[in-house]
Amino acid sequence: MKSALIIDDNSLIREVLRQILHSMKFEQIIDAPTGRLGLQHALKDKVDIIFLDLELPDTHGITLLKQLKEACSTPVVVITSHSTRENLQQAMQAGAAAFITKPFFGQKIAEVLQKLRKQTAKTA
Repeated sequence: MKSALIIDDNSLIREVLRQILHSMKFEQIIDAPTGRLGLQHALKDKVDIIFLDLELPDTHGITLLKQLKEACSTPVVVITSHSTRENLQQAMQAGAAAFITKPFFGQKIAEVLQKLRKQTAKTA
């Protein structure tokens, strides 16, 4: 994986995740503070993975996750501070590849990426 899209309205979270991904040798990292911009980037810019917050100013993350899964096959990792069982179930049912609770650390991102790489290798 070399490119990512980060959809989160919190600029600090976007920057922390950007730094983590950059340290993991990601070459292209795009970020979007709203669901609308995130969907536009997902359709226009072919990325290897999408990180999606559930609480966005213009849409709910589950709604956007469904739109993303209809529009492209890119794995979507949900990142949220609202880690309820209901959110987890809804995200996984809507097609999330993984679910990460905020705050997160680089190690957790690395673990999720490694798991997704293994899954991709098995299906390729």
